[in-house]
Amino acid sequence: MIVKNNRGFSLIELIVVIVILSIIAITAYARFVSFNDDAYISTNAAMTRTYKAAIKSAHLRWTIEGSPGRVQNLAVFGENVLDFNTNGWPIGINKGSANDNIGRQNQGCTSLWNYLMETGPRSATNTSADYQSYRHSSSLQCSFVLRTNGDTGNRINAQLGVRYNSSTGDVSACGSLVGNSC
Repeated sequence: MIVKNNRGFSLIELIVVIVILSIIAITAYARFVSFNDDAYISTNAAMTRTYKAAIKSAHLRWTIEGSPGRVQNLAVFGENVLDFNTNGWPIGINKGSANDNIGRQNQGCTSLWNYLMETGPRSATNTSADYQSYRHSSSLQCSFVLRTNGDTGNRINAQLGVRYNSSTGDVSACGSLVGNSC
């Protein structure tokens, strides 16, 4: 009688292989998720730099006018006009008042972003656009929370965004992925 020697995997060997493949899959997934976050962080950093350049260009236009203090309806880019605070930083479009606050609640921040980022990503007061605008309670700052990454959190808990301070002209990236709140 001929005995065939069939040698296959034992149950323990099969479990070890499955565990090793699982560890490799988890590691690959973690790296993929990390790359997604890195891509969103880079995109948001680029938008921050672009918005900062637009703010500085508008401020330069105010300076060219002789640093006239608080100004309403100054033509900056083409025929459209901006309102400026006493420090020469943009605070809105057609505000209709002579104070230094960013105009008309969250919509004031939205209008400011969409004016300055004419050909870039859009902002809205809800989650329907690339960025959602928020005017801070001090009425001197705006935050624009990135929504294209699937983030649905509020301004305080946002993953990524751009913050603008109209008192100083400072524009910075914000959010939990960059270490500060929006």
